[in-house]
Amino acid sequence: MRDESVTPRPLPPFAPDTQLNVEPLTSTFIPGEYLPLTTSFDFLMRSLTQTKAERISRHLWFGGPPGRFRSLHQQHALHRTILPCEDPGLHLIWAKDSVWFKPLPPCLTNYEFFTEYICPSPELYRLACGFLFSYTNLIRWYSDYQIAKDKGFIREDVSWEQWQKFRLSLKEFFESHPEVIHTRYQYGDLRLSRLNFVYLCKFMELNGYHNIHTKYGGYFSTYFASAILVFAFASVTLTAMQVAISVPSIKIPSDLVVTSYRFSIAVLIAVVGIVVSLMALFIPIVLADLRKGLLADVRLARKLRLEGLRATTMASKA
Repeated sequence: MRDESVTPRPLPPFAPDTQLNVEPLTSTFIPGEYLPLTTSFDFLMRSLTQTKAERISRHLWFGGPPGRFRSLHQQHALHRTILPCEDPGLHLIWAKDSVWFKPLPPCLTNYEFFTEYICPSPELYRLACGFLFSYTNLIRWYSDYQIAKDKGFIREDVSWEQWQKFRLSLKEFFESHPEVIHTRYQYGDLRLSRLNFVYLCKFMELNGYHNIHTKYGGYFSTYFASAILVFAFASVTLTAMQVAISVPSIKIPSDLVVTSYRFSIAVLIAVVGIVVSLMALFIPIVLADLRKGLLADVRLARKLRLEGLRATTMASKA
């Protein structure tokens, strides 16, 4: 008879005596969140999911090199605005002069809660371990700790000594078990514009990984800037060619004349292609927004009509 080995349930990545949240599970609420304990799985999935990053996991290197984690004070030194964000997909994402971080949920620092509600799920376990691993790199010095408290990334009652003990316990565990870290957190802070480019090329999704623009001008400014740069180089090149072939006292090689002609035609084709491409991007976005707006107006009008009918019916019965 063959013996089948049973995989033991993993343990939390920190020691019980270093946990930051010590609330017992005797209550019916998630520790530190005070939501019903029965909603723990849904809460954890909403708080930790990395669905967007998983879709492009093989291309995350394009957004930033593996293992490049900048601590909070380093982000501040780069003149980036540090922004709290509850969307886990934006954790460790930066764009222009802003960078987003998701605050650390207290329940992830509760040993009993971690054991009962995270360890049984392999997916949640890797996501939670990866998220905690990111915080071991974000808050390494006392200046990081001060920024984290000011921004609300960790709770006010957590002391510097408590945090250091917790962080060192996590660090020791992850150094011994690097395989538990989710793929997303093998990379540090990633550039949003490059993630959007990957989404556009791979899935043809115009909003990309995340759209931070609320106006058309901001959205298309990047594309227009690139187009203007191409036009500028082409204009300078065409001008130089025109000057070269228009000198009357020099015999112009026929190859140069043919090359200039072909290049001018290529530039014209490129201009038409860029204009068509911009229109192909712009028109679907405008149509999609109009469709959403019209549908919202229709739903609102229908809702108001039904409410009016109900009010009329109740008034007639009275």
